[in-house]
Amino acid sequence: MAAATRIRWKADVPLSAIHAARVVAVGAPCNDEKLERALVPFVTEINGRLLTSSIDIRLFWNQLVSDVLRFDSVDRACETSLVASGCSELQADQTSRGIVRQLDECRLALTQRFPRLGDQLELRANPIKDRWESVGPGLLNAIAKQIWKDATPKTWWSPRLDARLVQPVRGGDGGFGPQGIAFWIEALLTDVDPRVPEVLRVAWLITRGAIEKHVAEKSTDVPAATPDSRTASGIRPIRLLPAWAFASVPLTLHAAAELDMIPAENLPIAEAIERWRLSKGPMAGDIVSRWWNDFQSHPLPLPVALKTLLQALERGGE
Repeated sequence: MAAATRIRWKADVPLSAIHAARVVAVGAPCNDEKLERALVPFVTEINGRLLTSSIDIRLFWNQLVSDVLRFDSVDRACETSLVASGCSELQADQTSRGIVRQLDECRLALTQRFPRLGDQLELRANPIKDRWESVGPGLLNAIAKQIWKDATPKTWWSPRLDARLVQPVRGGDGGFGPQGIAFWIEALLTDVDPRVPEVLRVAWLITRGAIEKHVAEKSTDVPAATPDSRTASGIRPIRLLPAWAFASVPLTLHAAAELDMIPAENLPIAEAIERWRLSKGPMAGDIVSRWWNDFQSHPLPLPVALKTLLQALERGGE
């Protein structure tokens, strides 16, 4: 039951440094110019090492954030991320040591910019924690009912989740780790866009983690439906994960509308897709909005609808 899910909120200074470094490393907009300038020398050194080893820079940084959630150790996460990004195991140990040193410099630069960052993040956590305690269980129950009707598996939601709070550098961001047992989120004091409250980002991240965990546990070579049953969709569950990432946006917003958190008319699907950083341009938002309207007007079994969404997204990317 969603009501049994317990979240342990934790201020995370090391992950804050890695998140900020990743933003700078991949050239994403950073809303703290002073911090960005301080991180550039160390990030440049890391990216240089990655290029020398023919490693995909964006893939490595995204993998690193995920692996830090998984291992809770920067050293181990760095080495694992290097291998996952294409570094040979023979080179990974030496390359990792050099990168970890630069990541430590990033952490020092961050704490010089914010000497009491841990305490500040704890205080920043209070608004989202209070809001989640008020509406979170109801949101998760409403989302699960849309996916599973009245047959939600007992293990669908993890009984315990770790929430890592990081210093905001993008005006709102977040992600989730493997096995759906942890997620991270920028600790914003207020909602940047009142149409898409930050508490909905939390519900969406938890939902995506639950979907990917379930698919990983149940995925086989046979076709699947919600997210593991066998249907005529003709696609293995793991192939539908890109569609799930987008479909979970209107599912989350619809649940919020059912709880009177946002207006039920004209769900802000495109706005949420952009704010939750699924896609930059308007195309994906338009595709998912049309798909959701069709799905509401002409309901189909969810796996069939997901296949339709996946095809629409693939055509849109051509």
